[in-house]
Amino acid sequence: MTLEFEKLTADLEIMAQTTARRLSQRRERVTEALETLHTYRTNWTAVTNALSTAKELSDPKFYRSARPFAENEPLDSHIPAPPPPPQATLIAADGSQIMPDRHAAHLYYLINVGGIIYHHGSGRTPETFSQPDIFYPESDEAIDDFNDTPGAVSIERDIQEIETLAQQTVANRHNAAPLLAILDQRLLYWPIGSAGVAENTAVTEWGSHMTGIHQAGALLCGYIDRPGTSAVTTLLRSIVGLSDAHFNWRELGQRKATQGVTDADVFSQILGPGERSAVFANISDPNNVFMAQDAANEVCFFYLNPGATGQGIARVDIPRWVAEDEASVTAVHSLLIDQCRIMGNYPYVIARADEMAVVGRQDASELNFMIDVIMERHGISNDITSKQGSKELARGGRTRHEGF
Repeated sequence: MTLEFEKLTADLEIMAQTTARRLSQRRERVTEALETLHTYRTNWTAVTNALSTAKELSDPKFYRSARPFAENEPLDSHIPAPPPPPQATLIAADGSQIMPDRHAAHLYYLINVGGIIYHHGSGRTPETFSQPDIFYPESDEAIDDFNDTPGAVSIERDIQEIETLAQQTVANRHNAAPLLAILDQRLLYWPIGSAGVAENTAVTEWGSHMTGIHQAGALLCGYIDRPGTSAVTTLLRSIVGLSDAHFNWRELGQRKATQGVTDADVFSQILGPGERSAVFANISDPNNVFMAQDAANEVCFFYLNPGATGQGIARVDIPRWVAEDEASVTAVHSLLIDQCRIMGNYPYVIARADEMAVVGRQDASELNFMIDVIMERHGISNDITSKQGSKELARGGRTRHEGF
């Protein structure tokens, strides 16, 4: 044990006091946001003026906002979930990976995509699937170009997730309708942390798979648990800015502009169990790129209270082809809530997809053992680097998280 906990006591007391003060201030700001939301709930002229002014005066590098998708749903809507359709097919996919380790005996990384096909209302047993793929340099010359950074591997995993989801959707397109494809992440995919060309290619691939799901006649959504975005709050701040001569429009889209208030903070005060918000469109440069590739892929969203009790909030991303059809939005809403009722407050199919995809520590150890055995069969040693060996010796097999 090297951490001297007693030396942190005073700092932790100050941390707790600071957190209490910050939360008190946030509650006040949430109240102010709610007042704006209720006051301008159907004032579409003010909304239009706020969006127009924000587009003109904001900094495009930071500006991200929400736009009401239609004027038939007030800004403060809280819409209960109707009963789900008698039958439906839900397909969820998720991914996991073993990151490459240049200090290990053999350089590789692994991506595993898993998922579930759930036959709602039919009594049929759900079908699960998984597909592991291992990647390694095929020559000494290829090692320098081996795409083994954490950012690059994460991008590749994300693309394989939606590609697998699209393939399963096409394969099951004749099953009971509606057919709903679900990802456990945002639909407005914009990778961070790799090189520009790779990112642009990934975004194009992502959009093409969205289009493929649309062409299969399916619905699509991305489920984001505990979202931290502030698109609707940015819209509300823009409305306030219309009557504030000192309002700093250049800060819109940054956390200081919304004073730390997220959309989930606001909608947790509005949405009861099972209810959803109005549908909003995402205003951002990345969404413009999506629409340029396929206008039907414009990403929209609504907020959802998935729990039977409590005020936990999720965000549900949907493409325009779903958002513009009221029956499709209703189907997504009702099926997600029906799935949440199985587990309490989280969609069952997403939990099962994660279960099929996750690669645990024991899996990684067994894979490395399997690689060592096969390599030795071919006369290849399994030497690890001195750095890795000394770390394992010093820790005695323990990880950083063991012993607490």
